[in-house]
Amino acid sequence: MESNELRIFKAVAQEGSITKAASTLGYVQSNVTARIKQLESELKTQLFYRQRGMILTPTGEKLLVYAEKIIHLFDEANIALNDSVDPSGSLCIGANNTISSLRLPDILSQYHKAYPKVDLSLITSQSDELINKILHFQIDGAFVKSLSFSDNNIVKELVFEENLVLISSPEYNDLEAVCSNPFLMNSVGCPNRLQLENWLKLKGITKIRFMEFNNLNSIIEGVIAGLGASFVPKSAIKKYEERGLLRSFPIPPKFSTTKTFFIRHKDSLKTSALSKFIEMIELKTPYNAVM
Repeated sequence: MESNELRIFKAVAQEGSITKAASTLGYVQSNVTARIKQLESELKTQLFYRQRGMILTPTGEKLLVYAEKIIHLFDEANIALNDSVDPSGSLCIGANNTISSLRLPDILSQYHKAYPKVDLSLITSQSDELINKILHFQIDGAFVKSLSFSDNNIVKELVFEENLVLISSPEYNDLEAVCSNPFLMNSVGCPNRLQLENWLKLKGITKIRFMEFNNLNSIIEGVIAGLGASFVPKSAIKKYEERGLLRSFPIPPKFSTTKTFFIRHKDSLKTSALSKFIEMIELKTPYNAVM
């Protein structure tokens, strides 16, 4: 096996298609097909089921685990040999929708100005998807939210804690009235939404109406416009509340405390680019770290 064959195998496994993998790699389709057949012949086993796409066989799934590790080690060795005190190269960061709109724009801007040689990129997705990308060495680090988070392959570089508050348009002064509104929240699976549901159910409210807005700014603007209520970080609405555009309501700490983790794979190389990014987060973030 050669590293290039493993890269082709990995691309086909991820894309589920010879055509898509060829496009991603910049190869002709016949070349990808030939290299997969060559790898199967060399290993004397079938790696894919070829029905409605390319689906990994059990043997293929086993190989994918090793292929990802081997490719990562090749890439890491190249990075390590070329890493310098002056950060350069690529740095791919993941974040959930709330963090990407609330905290990261200023941090990313300042980082880019400080380290212009770094090719910085941001991927926005749900926490579960970002964790999966970390586990498969697809991104360097990620900001994720989770009520309970534990994986031996993942390092929590930083843990930040913040309070959530219920928000409504200014005319509401009664918490019960606020809770009768639809809630503008992220989609199912969002930890903040789950905490809100648990609190409302404890209060005996089981018929909860949701309007899904996967963008914090859109949620806040929607609440200001009178579409409903929401449950968001207190720091996100401070300026709106000071201007009288919103009203906030605290709820018990058991349900209003949220944690954000900055994570990376334990086996990933902590390059100078990543190290400087983590240092900047610690300096610039308004959160209180709770390590």
